[in-house]
Amino acid sequence: MHCTGEPASTRSWLSAALAAATIVAAACGGGAGPGASVATTAPAGAASAAPTETATGLLAQVKSRGVLRVANPQTSPPYSFRDEKNEVVGFDVDLANDLIKRLGIPRLEFIQGTFATFIPGLQSDKWDVVIAGQAITEERKLQVDFSLPYRVSTTTIFVPQGNTSIKSLDDLKGKRIAVPAGASDVKTAEAVPNAEVKTYENATLALTDVGLGRADAYLGSRFVGLYLAQKNGIKVQPAPTAIGLEENAISFKKGETSLQTAIDKAIRAMAADGTLTTISKRWFGQSEDMASEVKKLKVWQ
Repeated sequence: MHCTGEPASTRSWLSAALAAATIVAAACGGGAGPGASVATTAPAGAASAAPTETATGLLAQVKSRGVLRVANPQTSPPYSFRDEKNEVVGFDVDLANDLIKRLGIPRLEFIQGTFATFIPGLQSDKWDVVIAGQAITEERKLQVDFSLPYRVSTTTIFVPQGNTSIKSLDDLKGKRIAVPAGASDVKTAEAVPNAEVKTYENATLALTDVGLGRADAYLGSRFVGLYLAQKNGIKVQPAPTAIGLEENAISFKKGETSLQTAIDKAIRAMAADGTLTTISKRWFGQSEDMASEVKKLKVWQ
């Protein structure tokens, strides 16, 4: 969601996000457990009026139901997490609320899931979409369909504070690598020769084990790692060089083109009218413009 290397706005977006909300029980699965849901109504005037096209397929079903069921982790700040009022907040949550206004859907239902359950949940109709910053990969494209990328994220290695020996993937050979189960970073970790890959329910638990010395490194989003480390006092630090840039998108059950087409149109509109920029600045800092970043991607051309 940013260029390689540490963003100049790291301190500013951390401060803004920390002032906006406090994580409740993100570290150990507190609050609502996986599968729990929370309903929310889009704020009045959050976006433009609903499209006038006749809805078909899943889009028609969702409009008839009046609720879009959205899966997200709710333990992944600043993307989706619970604040001190136990309400689901974050970048992905703001984006979802704006989307339903544009689609003419009255309400959202957030259902907690994990990266390991997101795709099975789509395939079994447990939820309509996943808005959790899933990376678009060839393997996942065989199982689900994706929207246009609505954000990008820099994959970074996090190591215990004071560690200067791990700077790249080559330095992880034979090491214990912590990753959230089901995340695209699992494949990256598994490709490291002789590495022991340790999977966790969420990023907080994985980072905590690195900070305590029970794992040698963590692979994941730079923004998530920095936020969780500061908020929870986890003694980790990012390695100096990023290892990749992911394109993150909303996922759908295979063949649900009606809803996908409508959401793609809405994402383009959000990028064009400044909404995506406003949301990204709210959660990532005033120097971060996600609309500008995604427009650079080939698929957006």
